[in-house]
Amino acid sequence: MRSGLLPESSFKNKLLNPNLSELTKTQQLIMNLKFKEPQPLLPESKNTLALCFVLLTGFVFLLTIAVLVNTVSLRALSQRKVTFVQLKDGTTARIAEEDGLYREPKSIQTFVSSWVNLTWAWEGKIPGTNEPDPGIKVKGNVKVPTTAWMASLMMESEFGKASLVELAKLVPNTLYSGKTRSGVYISHISEPREIKRGVWEIDVISTRVVLEQGIGESREKFNRTFTVKAVEVPKSPLKENANELEKTVHSLRAAGLEISRIVEFTP
Repeated sequence: MRSGLLPESSFKNKLLNPNLSELTKTQQLIMNLKFKEPQPLLPESKNTLALCFVLLTGFVFLLTIAVLVNTVSLRALSQRKVTFVQLKDGTTARIAEEDGLYREPKSIQTFVSSWVNLTWAWEGKIPGTNEPDPGIKVKGNVKVPTTAWMASLMMESEFGKASLVELAKLVPNTLYSGKTRSGVYISHISEPREIKRGVWEIDVISTRVVLEQGIGESREKFNRTFTVKAVEVPKSPLKENANELEKTVHSLRAAGLEISRIVEFTP
């Protein structure tokens, strides 16, 4: 090999591959492109805008769901038709529309309790007056106290009439001469049990107390299970010229209930 001259092998390579240096530069360029950091699809300001758009869309979706839930709730409340009314004494009462056969448990208890007191509390006077009670004839010459007859209006028609005939057998004649008094006190009245739609059973534990002049006192248990059903509520208010009988019937049936059966209470 001579000094100052290219090696023979290098000379041959360059002679055979004149573009070798150009290829090396191309490969380097490709390598630089391959390892170059990727550029973001959007500028940083546009990325922030896209994120805000996604968050806003999510918020609108949640707000829509909340509005729908609130609308459904308001619709359910509106269907119940809850409102307030002012009573004659100036007080207000909250009322709500219910099923036509619905009755408050307290109303059923009060209704049955009233029947017990009207049937067995004998004062010997016409209710609301100091006039002697002559009694109401029910069959032949047998009579019952006026209050007991009123109680029969709280029962099914045929059942009420039949019960008066049986009751008349228990009423002493001394009641109408003022020598006998009868009272009753209730020890327990159960919560109504709905046995089918618009029909309830309710238990009453009570005691009758009879005072007879010249004889003394007697007590007798009156423990019964009542079957009560919902009926049509009388139209209100009554006509201005309504007679006393119409007023009595209206007041006794104002609860929209009637007694259809009475049996011995079995604990």
